[in-house]
Amino acid sequence: MADSTYRLDIPTVAIFNSAELKEFFKKSGYKFAFEYYFEPVLNKSLYEYLIQHKDDFDRKKQIIVYGRPSTYRNAFELVVAVLKTWVQSYDKAMEWEVLSLGEQHNEIELGNGVKLVSKGKMALEEYAKTMLTSSIGISLMVSPHPSYPPLEMATFGVKTITNCYDNKDLGAFNSNIVSVKNCSQGNVAEILVNLCEKYSPDSVYNYNEEYVSNKNTFESIIEKIKLILQ
Repeated sequence: MADSTYRLDIPTVAIFNSAELKEFFKKSGYKFAFEYYFEPVLNKSLYEYLIQHKDDFDRKKQIIVYGRPSTYRNAFELVVAVLKTWVQSYDKAMEWEVLSLGEQHNEIELGNGVKLVSKGKMALEEYAKTMLTSSIGISLMVSPHPSYPPLEMATFGVKTITNCYDNKDLGAFNSNIVSVKNCSQGNVAEILVNLCEKYSPDSVYNYNEEYVSNKNTFESIIEKIKLILQ
């Protein structure tokens, strides 16, 4: 049914939230009368907090995951499986705290006394502080859309594991993104172990200028769309 809405025999204005998503539709053979896209940008409040507080905290041995059990595209079951494999294969796992952000859920035992503690949906300031004090992030998205959390985590200095999907590969976003093609739980757990072994309390910021410029390019296409709809 969703697919049929992309194939209607009427002039359609298609607006895509990222160049990757637009390219995916093109590769899939969809055609529209008019096509526009805008790119994700960093939330203004998050950017202001980052600039004001980026030197205020040391990085903890803390892992954050984007945990939304009810949203299958975020692959929560795979994330939990990865963490359990990581605990079993890494003898220093108990030194780390693991937090789940995004949706409230029950605490999950990962093994050897390590738990996945749910923080649910946070206020922006709490979310920003949590990112500034975390070392590693996992944020998966089974979709051609890039998703916002991995971009936010990486911008806040978190070494962030995220997945490729079809034409989507966020590896060029900044140096904190770890873009993974092989998303087996063993492979991702091995990557997680390697990142833990490289732990440092210091932060590495490598801003993607287009992303942090906070220029909402959606605004730039509104006038064009208005002209079409007249």
